[in-house]
Amino acid sequence: MMKRMIFTAMLLHCVCAGIGADSLTGKVTDEAHRGVAYANVVLLALPDSVFVAGTVSDADGCFMLEASALGEGLLRFSCLGYHSCTVPASGFTGEVTLREESVRLQGVEVVAERPVHQQKDGALLTRVEGTTLSQYRRINDMLAVLPGMTFTVSGGVEVFGLGTPVIYINNRKARADELQQLTPQDIRSVELITNPGARYDAEGKAVLKVYTLRRDDGHALLAEHVSEQGRRYSDYETLRYDYWNRKLHVSAYYQYADYRSVVNQPQSHELALGDSLYLYRNPDQGDRRDTKQHTWYANADYELTARHVIGAKVEGTHTRDYTFRTGSLAYGWSHAPLAEKDIDNDYLNRTDVYHANLFHNADWSDRLSSALNLDFVYNRNRYRQATAETSSGERLETESHGKGNLSIASGQLAFDYRPASGVQVGFGSDVSRVHTHNELQSTADNVAASLYDEDEVRAAAFADVSAEAGDFSFRAGVRYEYMQMKFRDRLDASGNLTHRFHNVYPSASVSYKRNGWSQTLSFSSRTTRPSFRQLSNAVYYSNEFMYQRGNPLLLPATAYKLEWSISHKLFYFSASYTYEKNHLSTCHEEEAGNRIISTFCNYRRIQYLKATLNIQKTFGIWHPSLTLGISQPFFEVMYRGEPLAYNSPNCTAALNQQFTFRKDYLLSVYYAFYSGGDLGSVSIRPYQMLNLELQKDFFEKRFSVSLKAYDLLRTMKFREEQREGNLRFTQTEDYQLWNFSVSLVFRFNQLKNRYRGKNSSASDMERM
Repeated sequence: MMKRMIFTAMLLHCVCAGIGADSLTGKVTDEAHRGVAYANVVLLALPDSVFVAGTVSDADGCFMLEASALGEGLLRFSCLGYHSCTVPASGFTGEVTLREESVRLQGVEVVAERPVHQQKDGALLTRVEGTTLSQYRRINDMLAVLPGMTFTVSGGVEVFGLGTPVIYINNRKARADELQQLTPQDIRSVELITNPGARYDAEGKAVLKVYTLRRDDGHALLAEHVSEQGRRYSDYETLRYDYWNRKLHVSAYYQYADYRSVVNQPQSHELALGDSLYLYRNPDQGDRRDTKQHTWYANADYELTARHVIGAKVEGTHTRDYTFRTGSLAYGWSHAPLAEKDIDNDYLNRTDVYHANLFHNADWSDRLSSALNLDFVYNRNRYRQATAETSSGERLETESHGKGNLSIASGQLAFDYRPASGVQVGFGSDVSRVHTHNELQSTADNVAASLYDEDEVRAAAFADVSAEAGDFSFRAGVRYEYMQMKFRDRLDASGNLTHRFHNVYPSASVSYKRNGWSQTLSFSSRTTRPSFRQLSNAVYYSNEFMYQRGNPLLLPATAYKLEWSISHKLFYFSASYTYEKNHLSTCHEEEAGNRIISTFCNYRRIQYLKATLNIQKTFGIWHPSLTLGISQPFFEVMYRGEPLAYNSPNCTAALNQQFTFRKDYLLSVYYAFYSGGDLGSVSIRPYQMLNLELQKDFFEKRFSVSLKAYDLLRTMKFREEQREGNLRFTQTEDYQLWNFSVSLVFRFNQLKNRYRGKNSSASDMERM
């Protein structure tokens, strides 16, 4: 185990500049020195308190007030739930503290028009609190309507053209399943960063930061039941409890999910060897899946003082995943009739994941703050596969057994220092160690047993600086990462491997704000590391002619990105160019007996040009938002000895509409069209999606009922074709996502706060 664990926390605190010639910047905080979001800041002229200029603080409490002449006016600060404060503009020091009101409004809701998305140093900041976005039932439904976010064919969400983002909750790195434990009612704002800087882990091409609401003292209980009827019936039950008493916050969560589905995945393989074309067709392959999952967590954090917070969190997940797959395989070669066989597969996979976190957040002074996080993760997996292949009365039975154990120990330590008004310096370091042990045995003659260990040690350090000068703001940073990966084959030492990587990732940005216009030009460098499954040399049996295995020789991919973004009132637009070397993707090999091996490999490079446009406006009860996107790839592979270009663009158009009616009725209509195109070495055909949801709240929003139709047109089907090496592969992934659901949610007290630690092992847990 590691003797030392130090890792960098990504604390993003806004700093405040003083009064300039025609602008004033500052920060609004509460009594615990935390930024107050969306506070009203107004400049009043003396002696009659005439309005001169006004603005609203961002998610961190920072603001910039523009005025032709500040003079000797007054600054008035106000926010719902806080006492108003008025100070002389000439004596403003850069920060003002608002005191919370001792008496809260009971049973009163403030409903505001959904605001135009704000641009903040190149990031897209969207307010959720007090808007119709907060009324979505599911977190994914809310995220999918943000500019640049789209639904995936499997029902998740991703950043258009960039894939799944790295997630932060209250500046704490988190996993995707942690995000699903939130509801839109818990969220204050969301920040999407499509060109992350040095403060963030070099993995991931985009960052999604979620900021949750702070609540009063008291109890909070949420109970939810969801029933879904598609091809099969599924249900989910969730229970969450929070307790907050002055300095102590305790929370607990439990969810049971019984998910049942039917998946159709017809496939076709054409293998060209010399003058012969070998055919493998599986036109009716389908799965029946039954997944039962228990998820829980418990955490507590305590304020030692107003400047020091400590806490701990433990969580776990137990998953039992059973899949029964059936299909027929027609096989042969171009000059002979095809033979057929029936193939049945039984898969049973059991997984247990346990995670513990300790943290300490500190404000050592008004200028210096730090965050320390320590994490330990243990993952245990048990796998069984039974395959029966029947042809001409003969039956071939194959059984495979596998097990794996994975442990992660990691730590983060980061500092933020503010040497002067408008200047902030961040620096930190991190170390993590990952150990995996895997075993796999199979009765198939062509699948050798495997027994191996993998060890990965990673160390990193970063430093960045940001500064403001009038209407401009600047940021520059650099991140250094060292990684050592060791692969040890317990059965054959000749297969042992060691990789060492030293990488430097620079980043920089410049932003300009004036008269409601915001523009940012940014540059960053990122990496994509292969997952543990991709690095594994274990062979997974599909049928007599097809196998899957990893590739221990894979290298991380490195990407360089230049992006320009601009926003003003009703619209947001961004354009970017990306160059990526050692691109990671699937590929195929062939072995004796015309067997096809599906594996992973590095390609020399891939390039992208991308653009996104969002337009939105509120018309009374109608809240429409239109997002358009295009991605133009430049990629080339070898197919049957000749270069083959994958340069077809893919476009998306998504229209989200919300209708807010009287008596707490909300109707949501979401439609998206995807043109298809090329994604790496895979060509995709067009598909579309239509979702409808009607929601009604009762008893001052303590009880909610939601009726939803998901993928109403039943058109979320992923038809793909890949031509690479000597193989042409076609497949349709039809997850049969369409369903009709009813959700019942009960809320008591509606209080919620988030654990304030950070998960230093989130990236490695995602790679599991």
